Amino acid sequence: MRRVQLKLKQASAVLETPPKELQNLVQFGVLKPKQRAGLFVFDTTTLYAAKVALFLKAALGTNTELLSEFTQALLNRLPSLGEEQADILVFKSRPSPGNVMVEVKVPFRELAQQLEERLQRVELYKDLPRGRKRPGWKKEFMATLREAAREMDDVSPEEVLKTVRQYRNEKKQRPEVTVEAEPEAARA
Repeated sequence: MRRVQLKLKQASAVLETPPKELQNLVQFGVLKPKQRAGLFVFDTTTLYAAKVALFLKAALGTNTELLSEFTQALLNRLPSLGEEQADILVFKSRPSPGNVMVEVKVPFRELAQQLEERLQRVELYKDLPRGRKRPGWKKEFMATLREAAREMDDVSPEEVLKTVRQYRNEKKQRPEVTVEAEPEAARA
């Protein structure tokens, strides 16, 4: 497990989420990163918790109170997981005593591998200054991509633009929801 300390914008880049969404998780108490000199600092453990919280939020649309409970349960359990990571984490929730328990399965190993891959490129995520992006930044970005494509022999500028558009469209897609029936004997 790689040890890092990232500011909010850097952490949001590693987690592939807008800084505002990560900031909202902090403000609503779902995540509790350390504070230094008035800035939130995300360590590796907090990044793992954020990755799971963002996954649950995207998959379930969970309210912040329940999301906070799930995240706190994960943070309490995370140190005991150690280096040997579980393949799947199962969150169990009972709305009130006597009610039926609900189980939510999270592919933890897969999420951890995604996070570790992104952390290897953490140097690429500069700590950007506050404020809005300057006018024309998208055109500059696209021009930079075209130039990079020209320098690569095996990739055309059209392929780069197509990949960028495809990535943006994938981000907008709604999640797939399915229901499966599991016999009682299979749970044991």
